[in-house]
Amino acid sequence: MKKLLPLLFLFLYCVAHGQTSPKKAFSAGLDLAIPTNSIYSIGFGGSGKAEVPIAGPVSLTVTAGYTSLYFKRSLIGSNKSQDPSGFVPLKAGVKYYLSDGFYVEGELGTAIETNYNKDKLFAFAIGPGFLLPLNKSSAIDLGFRYENWGSGRIRQTGIRVAYRFDW
Repeated sequence: MKKLLPLLFLFLYCVAHGQTSPKKAFSAGLDLAIPTNSIYSIGFGGSGKAEVPIAGPVSLTVTAGYTSLYFKRSLIGSNKSQDPSGFVPLKAGVKYYLSDGFYVEGELGTAIETNYNKDKLFAFAIGPGFLLPLNKSSAIDLGFRYENWGSGRIRQTGIRVAYRFDW
């Protein structure tokens, strides 16, 4: 993965031809988390994201949500399943539009565990996304990201599908 990220960014840099100015927007959507090298097998959640343009194709973003991560069954050693771990990720970031409807985004923040240890984990996320227009002021936001919570404690691939509207 570490070797692919620089190649991905080089590719995206070369593809960036026409850049559009983003608008103020809000999106609400569903999240799927696919943890790697973790005690968790899968995660589901929801999130809201506000986006405010600052200069040209660059916007600031603020994201808040809730994610439930489900434990692998082999951890318990019985037929009873353990309750999932709940997390509230709070992140702020920068979104850069490479072309109309295509962007890359990076975010930093915290993921607060709501049960068990109640840890506050440093969180960062990076990845591309697409806006699939529905009309002039709304779109489906399809985002993919690599996330790391707690300095490698929870690493996951995230997929977000959201309804986005301009305001």
